[in-house]
Amino acid sequence: MNTLTSTNLLNAIYDRRAVRKYTKDPIERAVLERLIEIATHAPSAMNLQSWAFAIVQGEDRLRGYSERAKTHLLQGTGALADHARGLLEQHVNIFHDASTLLIVCATGEEEQAQEDCCLAAQTFMLAAFGAGYGTCPIGFSRPWLRLTETKRELGIPQDFVPVFPVVIGIAAERPESHGREPARIMWC
Repeated sequence: MNTLTSTNLLNAIYDRRAVRKYTKDPIERAVLERLIEIATHAPSAMNLQSWAFAIVQGEDRLRGYSERAKTHLLQGTGALADHARGLLEQHVNIFHDASTLLIVCATGEEEQAQEDCCLAAQTFMLAAFGAGYGTCPIGFSRPWLRLTETKRELGIPQDFVPVFPVVIGIAAERPESHGREPARIMWC
């Protein structure tokens, strides 16, 4: 039986954290394109590869989008809005002052398309960590990103579904691990 021995892979899996503080340094286009190319090697059900990647750059632009996304989320109802209310009323920038947002979008209606997008996003985040960048998933932005007018403004086709928004940048701090609970394993 083979054992996992790739130190780089294991370091990425164990040491990657959600970074919520970034430097002002921009991410170069070639770096983003390379990380996205790596992300496309994620597993894909039936090899449909029904994902697309939208990139939004500019700290000021993202700060404005943060305000709009927060307003939209706080006007909503449901578990996400209730959970977010206390956090978002503290005037926090949901994009954590990063200058780059990657949005992994489902391009098809197949049931597994959104799952494939999550796999691509995870691969992107691990590759970004391996390249020395910090990332953070931004689930609070998803309801706003799925609005018709938001997709129109960003140039995302209306039939695409924003699934996994994640900021990327040079980490200004490296958070410590919160630890993990033991796995719940059921031998069936």
